[in-house]
Amino acid sequence: MLRFLWIGLLLLVSGCATVPRGPGAGQETTLESLCGKYAMACAWDGVTQTITMEHNGRRIQALVGSNIVMVGSTKLAVSAPLKRRQGVVIVPPDFERLVFPTEAVPFAGGRAFHGLGKIVVDAGHGGKDPGAIGFGGLKEKDINLDIAVRIARNLRDAGIDVVMTRDKDEFITLPDRTIAASQPGVDLFVSVHSNATKSRRVQGFDVYASGPLNTEDKVEPQRVQNGKKLCGQLKMRQDLAELKEIVIGMAYTQKLKTTPYLAEAVARGLAQELRQGEHASKMARYFVLRNTLVPAILIEVGFITNPHEAAQLKDGAYRQKIADAVTKGLTRCMHAQGF
Repeated sequence: MLRFLWIGLLLLVSGCATVPRGPGAGQETTLESLCGKYAMACAWDGVTQTITMEHNGRRIQALVGSNIVMVGSTKLAVSAPLKRRQGVVIVPPDFERLVFPTEAVPFAGGRAFHGLGKIVVDAGHGGKDPGAIGFGGLKEKDINLDIAVRIARNLRDAGIDVVMTRDKDEFITLPDRTIAASQPGVDLFVSVHSNATKSRRVQGFDVYASGPLNTEDKVEPQRVQNGKKLCGQLKMRQDLAELKEIVIGMAYTQKLKTTPYLAEAVARGLAQELRQGEHASKMARYFVLRNTLVPAILIEVGFITNPHEAAQLKDGAYRQKIADAVTKGLTRCMHAQGF
């Protein structure tokens, strides 16, 4: 079952203050009846075919013609697309059970997350691409992989489903890395890298968030391909081109809204764990950031061209500290945002 997105959707909705009224059919339920049952304010936009509701402080959004429902920052997939019948919005039999669960999914550390999905952990470079070569011949690809494996292990131990773009020394193309993040159920893409510069004095880590896309970025072939791949795997009518554009647009809006918080949380976690003082996150247009549809961050864990940091990054205990800091930053932010 598809779960969780992209860590949430946000769309401004206009139009009538109520959902179209009418009777249900069979085991299906009218959205109006649920709005009444849970005392929710419901807004219907006939132009975009979007329904927006509020329940217990959480925004619920759905599109007629799609089986994806956003509950706050959680992406759910019901058994069939929502539809309209004689002006009435009809939801499938499992809509109420999934959207209004009585219990949360347990999470390690006493926290609870609803419908937790997958995180893609990407170890930069690999195989024939060593990345940067640092002090003493240290290869970026090796440092990236070790830290990425540790992050993945931490997240799995915390009950989070993880997919790695590579778990060994192999070459993965940049497009393939973004494709891995374009599967239903994936909510976040985290790419691990090591920095390098000509000066041996430069040190410190950086955390990058995906920034706004320009006109060329939005029609970049890889991004378009990833969008088609995602929509092709959702239960949507294939002829609804406008609906697909709305889905991709909503994902983009949510990505811009969510990613900065994740990047800042990871930067703060690294600063505290590595005792390097407060570090602010930055925005960048790296290929894997602008071509992924889900929120994406890229972490530069340190400068392998700096003798001191190179020595630290060779130490397994230090690499574990980085992995722990990244994991804590991500999970704290996810908890705070209600993921």
